[in-house]
Amino acid sequence: MPKQGHRSTFDKILLAITALFVLGGLTALGSLKNVSEENRALLVIISSLGIMGCLIGLIFINAFWRWLRKQVWQTAMAAWDESSQARLAPKLAGTDSLVEGELRRLAVQTYSRMGYRIARREDGGGYLHLINPDGMIELVACDQQPHLIKLHHVYSLELEMKRTKAVRGFFWAPAGFTVEASDWAVHRPIVLADQFGIVRFIDCARAKGSRLLEC
Repeated sequence: MPKQGHRSTFDKILLAITALFVLGGLTALGSLKNVSEENRALLVIISSLGIMGCLIGLIFINAFWRWLRKQVWQTAMAAWDESSQARLAPKLAGTDSLVEGELRRLAVQTYSRMGYRIARREDGGGYLHLINPDGMIELVACDQQPHLIKLHHVYSLELEMKRTKAVRGFFWAPAGFTVEASDWAVHRPIVLADQFGIVRFIDCARAKGSRLLEC
């Protein structure tokens, strides 16, 4: 079962409070016969104000989450780009012991913490579909095979990118890539991440990301 995000929790709490205010207002209008009209009117006013407050709260949470995703995404991706260009050594342990399903779940956790929304996250295979804060689709392929990833695997990712109109693709493969695949991807919006590259993503997500966004 997918992990429930913090925003979903806040939304459900506010919706539950809204429902209580609605119930209170309906009760004041129809069921409290022994209560004076003035007190019933007061209860209706309080319920109405409570409903308005909750709706404003939902709007605020939506705006805050969009702002947070944008800020975290820009900061985390800038840190990852700087780390990759400088070829800084990653600080965390490797990912060679992970099976493919665990690698996908690690990718979901990492990218969501970096500000992406996860549009499709099936554990049964296929590509992980991300939505960046600009509203554009990006794809992630995960492959845990012990051999170097060949060009046709990376080419398949590009075909799926064209089909889904994705602006960028990531290929997570701890074993690494053949020289042919690496040279071909250099001229395309595809990021090939071997074991060290994956750990750089995780480093940046933990250092510059937000646990509020993690799912």
